[in-house]
Amino acid sequence: MVRRCVVRLSIVFALLAWGAACGGPQLREGAFRGRTDGPPTMRCLPETDVTEAEYTDHMRRGLALAEASFDVPAPSPPPSRAAGDLTDWSNGPLRAWMEQKVSAIQAAREELDLAAEENHRQRILGGAVVGLMYEDISRVLRSVPAPVDLDSEPEILRIYQDLVRAQARPFLELSRSAYRACSLNAGHPPGMTHFSTFCRERLDQLPEAEAPAAGSTEVEVVRD
Repeated sequence: MVRRCVVRLSIVFALLAWGAACGGPQLREGAFRGRTDGPPTMRCLPETDVTEAEYTDHMRRGLALAEASFDVPAPSPPPSRAAGDLTDWSNGPLRAWMEQKVSAIQAAREELDLAAEENHRQRILGGAVVGLMYEDISRVLRSVPAPVDLDSEPEILRIYQDLVRAQARPFLELSRSAYRACSLNAGHPPGMTHFSTFCRERLDQLPEAEAPAAGSTEVEVVRD
């Protein structure tokens, strides 16, 4: 009887060791797998297969700073679409928001880049977070209104819209790169593969790729 129990325990320990070697924690049944539509927020993120207590200090700080970046409120709309009002709004509230937003994202990026170097799971999560942050800023920039005078000037309106999209393009491309790398990195461990679907679907819903901006920026946390 003792020998039989020892054999059974040996089998159990062998199975546990095999499970750990083949990917570690598994995502629990019914866990949130992320929201792939709608405006980007931290609440869109899927749940990971580990608790936050298992994140490193860099990861926890990065997530807190990323949350703070989403708390930077978008500027209120201009009082009107008159050219003068739009110019004052662009040089005032929009510029101030851009500076604050970029600074907040950069602070989060610094911690997430460090966290990504510490383990693969954090690299996956960091890529998803970076994708959401840059999607958020590009979404606001692409929504800048056109002067009302251009409503009757379709050719000039098209040029203006191209210029607006050009301002958002670098951030949109950073989001695209982040989501793409997140999807590729999430092939393992098994408990994180749902991030691949999340990031790929967020990527697919971004505006179509346009001509690349000169001097593109690499995103360390989301290396392919």
